[in-house]
Amino acid sequence: MALSDNFKKLRIKYHLTQQELAEIAGVTNKAISAWESGLSEPRMGAIEKIARHLHIKKSNIIEDDGIEHISSDPV
Repeated sequence: MALSDNFKKLRIKYHLTQQELAEIAGVTNKAISAWESGLSEPRMGAIEKIARHLHIKKSNIIEDDGIEHISSDPV
């Protein structure tokens, strides 16, 4: 499982468009598309912004199957 898969799963789990996730991460929607297709990887700062906004751990985004380990309960 790749980091690119995690971004797709994250968007689906939180009902976000690429544009909405881009605004959270402080990047363009083209950057999100590139992350999801595996053409590039995000900087840690973008991952930190996403994690903070969604109240999840950075490891949930980075690790294989990390998205599956996000609790449904609010943090």
